[in-house]
Amino acid sequence: MGGGRYYEGALYGRVIEPLQRGLHARVAALVPPGLRVLDACSGAGGLALRLAADARDVVGVDHAPAMVAWAERQRRRAGAAGARARFVAGDVARALAAEGDGAFDLATMVLALHEMPAATRAPALRELCRLAERVLVVDFRVPMPRNAAGLRNRALEVAAGPTHFRAYRDFVRRGGVPGVAAAAGVACAHLRDLDRGAMAAFELTRG
Repeated sequence: MGGGRYYEGALYGRVIEPLQRGLHARVAALVPPGLRVLDACSGAGGLALRLAADARDVVGVDHAPAMVAWAERQRRRAGAAGARARFVAGDVARALAAEGDGAFDLATMVLALHEMPAATRAPALRELCRLAERVLVVDFRVPMPRNAAGLRNRALEVAAGPTHFRAYRDFVRRGGVPGVAAAAGVACAHLRDLDRGAMAAFELTRG
């Protein structure tokens, strides 16, 4: 899903991921314990390892080798939770093609759909809905509220670079998570707003 970005790997793991711990905790609160979980676009591994504390096992998939390498280092330091997690480098739409339908109880995708190239979004969502009985997607609301959280998120999207920002603008034009899900032919239900309405959690299932 695109080439490497300057913030992938150690920079993301040391600077950006610690800022997401609160969000990861809120996502984890939506996931019942004891499940087999797929964390799509798992980045530096923070959410996957947080989920692994209560899950039966967790598989994290990310396209960026630098992110997977960082996540693996964190996994080895994570004790019992690390033993229940593994990370795979690859395109989420193809990396687990050998797994059967419904191989996972739940898949998660957090703050990733908006940064994907447009052509990769629908295949990724369809594959997640094949692999998991339920798919929990957390991403930016469209339209973004004009409050402090919304202004912060817009600024971060610009700072991530022109390629990232173009993908975000396309995500907005397509109606955010509900619009992308509709185009992919999967059902989408709004669960709750997060981050003062700047983000939302959605549940996706096969249509």
